[in-house]
Amino acid sequence: MVGNEVQRGVTVDGVSFAPELESVRSARRLVRDVVSEAGGNADSAEVLTAELATNAVMHANSPFRLKWQRLPSAIRVEIENDEPQMIARLVEATDSGGRGLRIVDQLADAWGVETRPESKTVWFELATTNGA
Repeated sequence: MVGNEVQRGVTVDGVSFAPELESVRSARRLVRDVVSEAGGNADSAEVLTAELATNAVMHANSPFRLKWQRLPSAIRVEIENDEPQMIARLVEATDSGGRGLRIVDQLADAWGVETRPESKTVWFELATTNGA
């Protein structure tokens, strides 16, 4: 489902996805196109979206909503899922996963988590060269 809304005077576009790995691929491609058009680092956006969407599918096991908004000098991408808790665990050197938020911290210009009783949103921002 594609839609848009206005938050704080800024148009926010969004799409809802089913909790399956094919949705991660679709979300990643969509964000790549949106960020590329905005003049942002599409490669980083693709990796960041894959990390956050995969977390939503694997850990929340719920549909997820992908939203994006153009800011004056950045683009903000949000992934909301129906699991209000952050999943945290110690990662061993030999583990094949569990490093997603470290990757987000390295690639994003800014990022954060907003929790509500029924859901959470993990977001990131990337600088852009094309104004809003």
